[in-house]
Amino acid sequence: MIKAILGAFDNDISACLTETNSTLIELFDDYDALPVLQRSYIKTEQDQPVHFLIYNPSEANLVFAALDNCILKSKDISRCDFVIGNFEKLYFVEIKRVNKGQRRQARTSAIQQLQSSLSLFKSKLNLTDTELIAVICLKAKQIHPLQTATRAAEMVAFKETYNANLMEGQSHIF
Repeated sequence: MIKAILGAFDNDISACLTETNSTLIELFDDYDALPVLQRSYIKTEQDQPVHFLIYNPSEANLVFAALDNCILKSKDISRCDFVIGNFEKLYFVEIKRVNKGQRRQARTSAIQQLQSSLSLFKSKLNLTDTELIAVICLKAKQIHPLQTATRAAEMVAFKETYNANLMEGQSHIF
């Protein structure tokens, strides 16, 4: 999959891609770094935060691609933070740090970024046989119910339009 992604984009993006088969992959968006370093990473040091987890019990080879401020520069159209997976299953993840009262706006923005990223990847790669999963990861101090009628309708519309499952959460099993 790394070769396919490298071939799909014009510039040298090899520093934005990592391959792993770890059983636990801890990911984070470094929004507190210097602007040129603000992007998503796989956690490698104890003091780094964790915003999203992928459990990979089968030790499948997965490719992590940092999109926002790495493959795509900040001047480009807003995209999700990262993509992780392979041609069997591919996760598009947008991490949002939110406070109480900001969830709806953050969720709307995340959905737009996920839609944009899915459209971009579908235009550059053949993902016809790939299970696509779009994840909104809201990092909030207070837990909020995940399912409402509005969110259920958004999920159905997302599946119909992008052939991708829209979910909210901070972890998933590959």
